[in-house]
Amino acid sequence: MLTCDVFFASKNKKGEEVCGDSIKVKRESEKIVVSVSDGLGSGIKASILSTLTATIASTMLMNGLPVTDVFRTILATLPICRVRKISYSNLCSVVCDFKNNTCTVVEYEFPVVMLFKGERRVFPEKQGLEIEGKKVFVWQFRSEAGTLLLLATDGLSQAGMGTDLFPLGFGVENIEKEMKHLLKNHVSPENIVRHFVKLAEKLDQEVRGDDTLVACLNFREKRILNLFVGPPEDRKKDEEYVRTFLSLPGKKIVCGGTTGQIFERVTGKKVEIDLYTLSENSPPVGYMEGIDLMTEGIVTLTQVFRYLEGQSEELGYGAKFIVKSLLEADEINFFVGRAINPAHQNPLFSHDISLKFRLVKDIAQILREKGKIVNVQYC
Repeated sequence: MLTCDVFFASKNKKGEEVCGDSIKVKRESEKIVVSVSDGLGSGIKASILSTLTATIASTMLMNGLPVTDVFRTILATLPICRVRKISYSNLCSVVCDFKNNTCTVVEYEFPVVMLFKGERRVFPEKQGLEIEGKKVFVWQFRSEAGTLLLLATDGLSQAGMGTDLFPLGFGVENIEKEMKHLLKNHVSPENIVRHFVKLAEKLDQEVRGDDTLVACLNFREKRILNLFVGPPEDRKKDEEYVRTFLSLPGKKIVCGGTTGQIFERVTGKKVEIDLYTLSENSPPVGYMEGIDLMTEGIVTLTQVFRYLEGQSEELGYGAKFIVKSLLEADEINFFVGRAINPAHQNPLFSHDISLKFRLVKDIAQILREKGKIVNVQYC
């Protein structure tokens, strides 16, 4: 299954404390909605209006409402400038449906929307809709790895306006040429948005310029990570859970010595312990065919949590592997066993099961705050 990274960068209009352009991203396992809006003018007022527009659009589209209903709501909510007789913000929304590998793009008075496949720009056919007397364009494309969608507010297309070099602004044609040059030289999407914002800053040095927001949607294969933490509560279901876990797509990590023994028993395969990964404060890791890593449970997960929380930089080999895998993954699935580990029946370890649940819950929360899709299933 595919997913897409959303990179963006922005700059404020000279003399303003906030950017009048906004972006809102909403994610689910099989769906992502991105909305970019440019508020009329600049500063606080523009920021509030663009934020309101992008938020309404992303929320309603994520909930599956029709485009016509979404834009009727937005156009009914936003005021019209009395002087210019135009809406106080424009909008481009992208709905990525990865279950069907289709993306729907909706544009309302939005200046820069460019689709690239490799280094080649693609020009999909657009359907024009009239909603509340306003023209809205809707088009679709099939999501494929290597596809990139560029969205930019008019702060980029109008950058340098009034200067000798670009009296009418940098322009859409120059943005396309620059984009093709960047793609030809394999510049990453993250650096592409930074480049365009720095370019706008440079072109606007002689003038006040405008707010600018540039976003790139980069389509690629989804990275999935599955972690099995602790033995299941019902021993009779060990085989069912192990077989289900092994059948999942993506990277697989098993945490806990007893849990590792269950995998050995069910699969008939042996865990090979790597004593070279043993350190003063961290137990060694193990390997098994079909599993990317086997680690100890509580000590390792505690190190992972403390690192993600910013409390400690100390990581053993297993914790370091887990942290790297968590940060690289788009979707993380935790399978958390409810059984009390028999190795921890000593009263000194009676807190083990509640600590395990707490660690998983806290790690999951940190990852969600980083924009990850996290699922926790108890067994």
